[in-house]
Amino acid sequence: MKKSVFILVLLCLGFASCNNETSLQEFYVEHQNDNQYLAFDIPVSLLTGDNTTLNAEQKATLETIRKVNILGFPLKTENKEEYETEKERLSSILKADKYQQLMRYGGGTRKAELYYLGEEDAIDELIVFGSDDEKGFGIARLTGNDMNPEALIRLLKSFEKGELDVAGLPKLEGFLD
Repeated sequence: MKKSVFILVLLCLGFASCNNETSLQEFYVEHQNDNQYLAFDIPVSLLTGDNTTLNAEQKATLETIRKVNILGFPLKTENKEEYETEKERLSSILKADKYQQLMRYGGGTRKAELYYLGEEDAIDELIVFGSDDEKGFGIARLTGNDMNPEALIRLLKSFEKGELDVAGLPKLEGFLD
């Protein structure tokens, strides 16, 4: 009797731990070698060029980032149906309870959403999912330790202004052409 109860408990635990939902990491790994996708990983060492113009907060924020993974799906006339399917699949992955939405913006055929994993003021992963129904979609994952989302957004704005020297990234020019 004890043996059958033990087996029943193990089976219940096994079924409870089985999850058919694909994680974002599994999606990334599944598609990183797919010819329809553009994928690259950026180690933090490429983000630490000559950043002497950054203030102390920006430098501290940069130090909390470990790695950046980027996966893009360029839209072409021959892959429109797959684009819609894959975009919906990514959207459903991000609707899982473990991903917390930080913000959403956009309009028309363009939109972007920011999600995070971890605590609200000390996140371990920031996810940016953007799509443009004329160009394609992309997802970027910033992984790190206890990243501050507000400080990350300010750091991203400094990147847009050209204040952040990303030493290794010029080597990627032409990658998307």
